[in-house]
Amino acid sequence: MSTTVHQPPATVWRALTEPQGLAMWLGRVDPPMAPGVATRIDFGDGDFFDVEVDLVRAYDRLSFRWRFLGVGPEAQITWTVTGDDRSSTFTVDDRCPGRPPSEVAQLKEGWRDFTERLTAYLTTGAQSRYRWRQVIDGSAHLPPTRWRPLREDGVFEWLPIGTDGDRQGWFFVVDNDGPRRFAITDWSMVPDRTLTFSVAIPQARALTTCEVRLTPHDGGTHLRVQHEGWGRLGLTDLHSRGLRHRFAATWAAALSLAEQTAHTRQGSR
Repeated sequence: MSTTVHQPPATVWRALTEPQGLAMWLGRVDPPMAPGVATRIDFGDGDFFDVEVDLVRAYDRLSFRWRFLGVGPEAQITWTVTGDDRSSTFTVDDRCPGRPPSEVAQLKEGWRDFTERLTAYLTTGAQSRYRWRQVIDGSAHLPPTRWRPLREDGVFEWLPIGTDGDRQGWFFVVDNDGPRRFAITDWSMVPDRTLTFSVAIPQARALTTCEVRLTPHDGGTHLRVQHEGWGRLGLTDLHSRGLRHRFAATWAAALSLAEQTAHTRQGSR
């Protein structure tokens, strides 16, 4: 994917590599991009990419690997800048072996959005980052194993779910702000395929809804989560964003635990 802007390569390069520039259109990066450095691009709403920088060739090429929420397969990303004193072309190359076809269209749309925000910042000088996303999503690739994360006995090994008598009653969030539990309703599981449920937020006017989906892929299974409804809670923007941040951290930890559990059980088939 490529886009052309009416700025010289040096200006575009600063927007791609300097923390002040990246913070205006993409996210906060700390520490700065440099060869061999492990860093993080943080979007401020609970979403982030863990990044390993491979190549920084000034005003020309930046190559790195990243994982969304620190889980799932690594994608190899290359940003290239070409041009002259009057304009530059910014090109994105995103490669990930074994990427499910269902993610390709979503990633194209994501990169289209990012390049439009980069162009807006370079054109106006004003911040063009999104404030926060209305959905939490993430995925993990699990190796072949007999462990079944979407079975009644397996789901409790990685999801922060508690029972209320004989039913699933609570979703637990535990982070630096301490533990908190949220009531679950509408629990429905199709073993080894899907799990859906709703999470109630106190004082909110609507429920948030969760879908966990498991699909065979590339010799193993692809585990994907999607938690929607953060924009329709009817709470203050600050409150909704703070809740989303906490739940995103919990989902990232759950996906990471699913990966670890599957790898631990990989020898058991």
